[in-house]
Amino acid sequence: MVVRLASRWQVSALAWGVGCAVAIVCLALAMTRRGSLETHAARAERASRPAALRDAELVYMEKLFRISTPVGLVAKLDRAYRIPSGLLVLVEFKTRWSKQPCLSDVIQLSAQRMAVMGQTGQSVASYGYVMVKAPTRRALPITHFVKLMTDEQVVALVRRREDVLAGRALPCRPLSRKGCPTCAFRTQCDRIPL
Repeated sequence: MVVRLASRWQVSALAWGVGCAVAIVCLALAMTRRGSLETHAARAERASRPAALRDAELVYMEKLFRISTPVGLVAKLDRAYRIPSGLLVLVEFKTRWSKQPCLSDVIQLSAQRMAVMGQTGQSVASYGYVMVKAPTRRALPITHFVKLMTDEQVVALVRRREDVLAGRALPCRPLSRKGCPTCAFRTQCDRIPL
């Protein structure tokens, strides 16, 4: 009887030992795979950068910033990189058929710049990049260097928007009529002479 129990205990200990070894091997493989995926993600992120930022440090990605003065702004930036001088450079990603940056992209990056500086006190470059990619699988993004608006220009734009919304100013026709069909002010704008 004692020999039988000892034999069973040895088999159980052996099975337990083998099970632990298998679990350790599986854990090591899982950790290696996770590290590989993180490395692949880091390589993909680095490859998606503008060439001028290849060696910059990624500081913010998909982060929200808010300021209340001199005007209220909430801006979610796509990416911000720190270049060796310590300056942050903003990058905006767009997917659309038009391969060119739009004025709205410059406005968006300029508002992001103002919000980041206002919330963090960090210096942000007066230029940025707009990466435009066509909505197809094989399309590669095209990098566009853009000069950003000054803080004063952003504040003036915010105040003009507030005046238009409050009825203190009339909307004016845009340089391009592409946005007109979906514009909330179209009925008012149609009455304004060219």
